[in-house]
Amino acid sequence: MLTIIDKIKLKDPAYEDDFVKWVREVDYLTCHELPSVQSFCVHKVMRGGDCDFVETITVSSWKAFEQDMASPQFAGLVARFSQMADVSEQLVCDPIAPGYQK
Repeated sequence: MLTIIDKIKLKDPAYEDDFVKWVREVDYLTCHELPSVQSFCVHKVMRGGDCDFVETITVSSWKAFEQDMASPQFAGLVARFSQMADVSEQLVCDPIAPGYQK
């Protein structure tokens, strides 16, 4: 599994409420239609950094995620996301297992 970390910058601070609503009502729900996505969470940056949000995506493999990125569902996400925000930096990470979670 891989973890993808995207740093997100809103195109206008006025988009924040719409962006959060879209994440909750559309972005999260669409993940159920993307087989490679194992987990997904968007985090609001509260302090520091040069972005407004960070999203973490755990995928089964990069190849499987590339297939999902070619889907109409993903294209719909990109279309709306691109109206409100940009990914300013993307990191593709290989976690050191097993990690920790309570």
